Amino acid sequence: MLNDAKEASDIVHKVLVSDNEVYSGLAKRLRELDPACVTTIARGSSDHAASYASYLIPLCTGRVVASIAPSLTTVLRAQLKVKNQFSIVISQSGRSPDIINTVSNVQGGGSLCAAIVNDTASPVAGMADVLLPQHAGVEGIAATKSVLSTMTSLARMTGEWAQDKKLLMALKDLPENLARGFQAGLQLDRATLKGVTNVYVLSRGLGLAAALETALKLKETCGVHAEAFSAAEVRHGPREIVGGNFLVIGLTLDGSGKDDVVAACRELESQGARVMLVEPDRIPDPMDFRLAPLVTLSMLYPWLAESSRALGHDPDRPKTLKSKVIQTT
Repeated sequence: MLNDAKEASDIVHKVLVSDNEVYSGLAKRLRELDPACVTTIARGSSDHAASYASYLIPLCTGRVVASIAPSLTTVLRAQLKVKNQFSIVISQSGRSPDIINTVSNVQGGGSLCAAIVNDTASPVAGMADVLLPQHAGVEGIAATKSVLSTMTSLARMTGEWAQDKKLLMALKDLPENLARGFQAGLQLDRATLKGVTNVYVLSRGLGLAAALETALKLKETCGVHAEAFSAAEVRHGPREIVGGNFLVIGLTLDGSGKDDVVAACRELESQGARVMLVEPDRIPDPMDFRLAPLVTLSMLYPWLAESSRALGHDPDRPKTLKSKVIQTT
């Protein structure tokens, strides 16, 4: 996991310099199609990357983004009416049966489908109207570089679709900022999780994707129960159980409601929780707030890998998860 996270900056550079005609061609098709909405199809870490798109695409294009639950296809047998809309399927393996079935459903309903996939020989890659390779190579069980390459692909696709010059310019500096984020993450205290049994990871807006991904990795690599919440949502029922055995991690990022996140963290601190703030001045400046969640993850991934080992776990060998291909149906 640590080596994969270190390689992420090089992988992201490859994503940004490859497939130029594919990205420009897709952007042109999207401007011509002018879809009213965008749908995403993904599970796990891929779905966290999709949640980044659910904020970024509306922000840049005004289109609403909705996640399609694969159970709509595999359990409920719904026939989706998505003619002339745009669907993004995200999958590291491209081989999960429920993802394959959902892609078939949206294509049958008339949607343009782009696939962000690492295994370009997979069924999903072969089905897609447009293939956007992750270029992540072989990766361990805990996905890191494929998540960051996917989020980069989403930012590049959105920037080219919206012809957003500022975002596209900021992407050029992203690999260097990810490398700096990785080095910053190595300096974080790996003993922070000692004695912690529960973690809430808070952010808002674009930062929520990083919060979701961090919570998953805490469970997967550190064996700690963790949940991600919007700083607004945590003030409802979830705050009731917060006490001295809790760590609250606040991702206080520009453009992600940082003042409200800090306020929510302090409220939970008053209930006895310990607080860890991931503050903007502790991560490299990504030049554009829309890329801050990626740099945040580049910082947290090495911390999670080192924290896992400090707790006596092996981040590369979870107890139950043995394969990147999850056979969900």
